[in-house]
Amino acid sequence: MARFLQWRKGFPGLLWSICQRESRLEVFTRWPGAGFDAPQLLKNAAFRKQAVMEQDYPLLVEFWDMIHAGRPAAAIFRLKYDDGHTPLILQGWPEPGHDVYSGFLKEAFLPGGYNSACYNAQIQMRVGDADYPVFTVNMREKKLCDANSAAQMLFEGEKQDGRELALDTVVPKSLLKGFVAALEKAVERDAWSGKLLLGNAERGLFSAHARLTVWGEPGKEVVRVALVNVDAKPMQVEDDGALTLCTDELRPALEELYMLCNHAIDGLMLSHIQMGSGRVAVYGVGPVFDGLEWGTLHAYEGTIAQDIERYSLSSLIVEDTLDSVKSIDWALFAPLGVRSYFAKPFYAEHGLHAVLILASKRQRAFGADAETLYADVSAAFGQIMLRWRNP
Repeated sequence: MARFLQWRKGFPGLLWSICQRESRLEVFTRWPGAGFDAPQLLKNAAFRKQAVMEQDYPLLVEFWDMIHAGRPAAAIFRLKYDDGHTPLILQGWPEPGHDVYSGFLKEAFLPGGYNSACYNAQIQMRVGDADYPVFTVNMREKKLCDANSAAQMLFEGEKQDGRELALDTVVPKSLLKGFVAALEKAVERDAWSGKLLLGNAERGLFSAHARLTVWGEPGKEVVRVALVNVDAKPMQVEDDGALTLCTDELRPALEELYMLCNHAIDGLMLSHIQMGSGRVAVYGVGPVFDGLEWGTLHAYEGTIAQDIERYSLSSLIVEDTLDSVKSIDWALFAPLGVRSYFAKPFYAEHGLHAVLILASKRQRAFGADAETLYADVSAAFGQIMLRWRNP
C-alpha cells in the first residue's frame, strides 16, 4: 500500500473517478504543473468547449457518451491555451459491479507529436464500436454518410443485403422536416438531445432518445446521431405547449409551495421537459432564483432530467454543485449560489413531464430522508402539475 501511495503521489497527471448516479467527480492526485484547471475540464462541459481545440472537441463528446454507456474509452486532444503543442490523453473504464467510472488525464507522449494521422484514426470514433446505433449525416448534402453495425441491424434487421443505409431508410419523408430541424439545432448549439421518431416501411416507426453532436468545420458539418435508447413502442408526437407554462396561476402556486417549506430551503424550481425540442424550461421562486428569468430555456443534454431518465431514479440529490459533472449545475445552479439540491420527477402519459427541484445555498443540505421529509411538498407539486396540464 505504501508503494502504491508513493506511485499515486508522483503520478504526472490526474487520477479521477465519477460516481455516475450522483454525477460527482472525485480526484485522487494534484497536477500543479498542468497549466490549466484539470478538474474543471472534467466537471464543466462549457469549460471543455472553451478550452479544447475545435477539431478535437468531438472526441471528448464521444468520450462522455462512452462514460454514460459504461464502456472503456480513450481520447487524445489538444488545448487552445498552448496552441495544441502539448496533446493530452484522457482514458477511462467502468468499475465492475459499481456505479463508478474511473480514469486518468495526463500528457500524451506521442512519437513525432500529434499529427493528422493520429487525428484521422480517432475520427473513426465518429460511429465507433458503441453497442448502440450510431450514424452520421452530411448537413450540406442531407445525406447519410456512415453507420455502425448496431444501426444497420436496427434499420435493416437480419436480412442485410450489403447496401449502405440511406437517409430514407432511417427517416420517412413525412418526418424528414422534424429530423432536419433537430440536426440544425445540433449545429447551432454544438449538441442536441431529445426524442426522435424514426423508422421505415419494413422496420415500422419507433421513437428513440437521441444525442446529436457536430463534427467538422463550419459549412462542412457532419452530425453524429447516437440512438442511446430505443423505445419499444412508437412515440406519439405532442405539442410541447411551452407558452401554456407562463400562466398567471403558475408563479403564485409555486410561491405558495415554497412557503410550505418554511424557509428550510433557498429556492424552489419547476423544470418543464420539452422532449420534442430537446429543451427544458425552468421556473424558479425563492431568493436564490430572484435573478433568474422566468421560463429560461436550457438544452436537455446534461440536465437533472437526463440523469433521472438515464438511471430510472425516483429522486436525485446533488450534495455539492462544485463537484458535479452535470452541465446544468455549472450553467445554472453554481452561478446563482446553489450548492446542493433535491430533485423529484413527475411523469405524464408520454414520459417525464416535469421535475421539482428544492435548492439550498448550503452544501449537503439534503439527506437520504429528503424524499420523506418533503413528501407533502412533492404531493402538492403533483397537484399543481395536474391542474396546470388541464387548465
